[in-house]
Amino acid sequence: MSDTYFLEHVLKNKLPMASEVEVHLFELCNLRCHFCGQDHDDRTGFDSVVLKADKALEFISKSTSKNHIVNIMGGEIFNDELSDDIFNDYLQFAKKINDYVVAKSETCVFNWVSNLIFAKRERVQFFLNSLSAENIQWNISTSYDFTGRKNSLWKKEIFHFNLELFKERIYTIGFVLTKESVAALLKDDDEYFKHLYLHYPLYFDFYVPENGANRLMPSDRDILDAYLFIAKNYPKINPVSDLLKNSQNKMTCYSMNKTTILPDGQEVKCRYMQYDANSFNHEVNYSSNVNIIEAHLEENQCLSCEWFERCSFRCFVQADWAKREKMPECIFKTFFQEVRAWNLL
Repeated sequence: MSDTYFLEHVLKNKLPMASEVEVHLFELCNLRCHFCGQDHDDRTGFDSVVLKADKALEFISKSTSKNHIVNIMGGEIFNDELSDDIFNDYLQFAKKINDYVVAKSETCVFNWVSNLIFAKRERVQFFLNSLSAENIQWNISTSYDFTGRKNSLWKKEIFHFNLELFKERIYTIGFVLTKESVAALLKDDDEYFKHLYLHYPLYFDFYVPENGANRLMPSDRDILDAYLFIAKNYPKINPVSDLLKNSQNKMTCYSMNKTTILPDGQEVKCRYMQYDANSFNHEVNYSSNVNIIEAHLEENQCLSCEWFERCSFRCFVQADWAKREKMPECIFKTFFQEVRAWNLL
């Protein structure tokens, strides 16, 4: 019996329908975002792009899901510094996985995650057109930050141009909920964010602890304030939108049917760096999050909660961070009680 058997039973209606492969091809990047703990000058992984398809297929072949999401990211995968040859590696990587999935009559969507700061657009467009020519399903995702990119490396004009250029294929624009970004969100004075809200699908994601966690980790109160502010002022943003609209929601965490492939080929769930033993309340297991998920469900009495079906839960890794400033009650229980009182459900 697998160590996930209990959770697969109690969460059978909460588990995402698809499996997820998160591939970090390398860490080389043209930005230096405050919330990112990568080594932006590291070129490890350049020579193993296609080989990482084998690791992805090993996971997919064992998955019980028939639908798969492959998120491909760096570093910055469309960085102008990269040679043209690497785009052929990207194509071979995707084709190898897609051919296998199609042969099994399953589905796979490739989500190319880029900061969109690149000027060599023709080769990116040629690559994406090549994916379409191979009948490979693809999207582009990007991100925006209220505070972590306001420096000379982040070219707003280039970002805006590329965002408009690929507008029809933008799957989502992600925001990481750090302590800094929550404070900026609540000020509500970022006009570009308001433009993005009107024209693109947005998603606010949990901050996964890394080297800057002591400075960037939001408190439970921060997250609750952010969710309530979004519910009242920007209700189309997910995952808040789903919490408001749907009486039943899947959990946002894919870690029970997910692998993360790092630049050096190492596989983990979603914790990337070597943490100190006292970083979390429970033992760190890089191959499974089962122990912290079970602990979270028990601590918050999730299975008996009136909001269990509606709740999409939080990042379990973040929730287990030992230095997290906690509230006495689950933030989602409080969130649902508040928005119900506002007649937003």
